Amino acid sequence: MTLSLAVAFFLVVSASAEAAPQAQLKKDEADTFGHMVTISGDCTKLIYAGRPIDGCKNILVNMNYGTGVSAYWFVTDQTVLSFAGDGSRRIEQGQDVVIQLIERVVLAARTNDSTVDDATEDDAVGLCRFGDPTKQGTTIECSAHTQAGLYEGTFVTDGKPPKLERFQINR
Repeated sequence: MTLSLAVAFFLVVSASAEAAPQAQLKKDEADTFGHMVTISGDCTKLIYAGRPIDGCKNILVNMNYGTGVSAYWFVTDQTVLSFAGDGSRRIEQGQDVVIQLIERVVLAARTNDSTVDDATEDDAVGLCRFGDPTKQGTTIECSAHTQAGLYEGTFVTDGKPPKLERFQINR
């Protein structure tokens, strides 16, 4: 998908999303809970700012925060690449295909030292496309353009049921 097509797609969806009424969560609930879905399979492509990266793990994590943000995490031994966007801005493209608009890319170093803040966050224009993760061979692919370049991740599911966990967010 070219960048101009992605921008046009984003603008059309943004206008339609603003016109639709949004369901309101209680503020306390929205701020304190989230859901993590862990999917197993094979990471087949990972690109950081136009450069291919090796060592992508065989899990993909989908984080859904009470604020409405949904993020897809591609993980290596050293880093986590997150494609994030407003979870209400999803479009179903048929029975088994959903498009999630991406507005931000976060690249973070994986470290045991919680005092280290080695994350970069960039505004982005992009999307993640996915289907039913319980079907073997379903492809989940994310692509986003930032000022630093193109970020991409592709993951193929193994069909095992995803793990769902609810967690509390510390304020």
